[in-house]
Amino acid sequence: MERLSKSELKRQHKQVEAAAKEIVVLNDTELARLQLDSEIVEEARLCRTLKGSALKRQVKYVAKLLKQGDMDNLLSQLALMKGSRLAENKAHHQAERLRDAIINEALDFRDDCLQEGVTMEMDWPSETLESVVVEFDDIDELELRRSAHQYARTRNKVHSREIFRVLRAAAEKQRYTDKG
Repeated sequence: MERLSKSELKRQHKQVEAAAKEIVVLNDTELARLQLDSEIVEEARLCRTLKGSALKRQVKYVAKLLKQGDMDNLLSQLALMKGSRLAENKAHHQAERLRDAIINEALDFRDDCLQEGVTMEMDWPSETLESVVVEFDDIDELELRRSAHQYARTRNKVHSREIFRVLRAAAEKQRYTDKG
């Protein structure tokens, strides 16, 4: 058996404590997915009611309980959960950026129309909208155009939210069809 250095033991302990910190902030559904021992789950739930140094002590106790189990499996499950959350956040931010770009193009075109004294039509030119239609196969271009047109006319946030909803749904659909 290989003897670990004191520094390596400290690194491993910090890794277990970091895992415990991640576990105590999970909701009940996520805790159930990890398939932890019932005692660990109860102690992690107890952390929700604690603050300050009591919380720190409880996290250290959860880390102690975690050390008794299979840490490699737990760490890989946490990484997968964290990775899926990161992917969801990335998709959310991408939809926000696309929505903002579409709205900005619609507003710029409306300003140009006002300067020229013409009314803005629904078929206004938009490079972003064209790229979105190419990127997402099943997206409803007419609905996006209509919502962006309405937002440019009224500045009503309902239309901005509708654009975001359509973009987010298209991104989710594409993500799940790509997976399988």
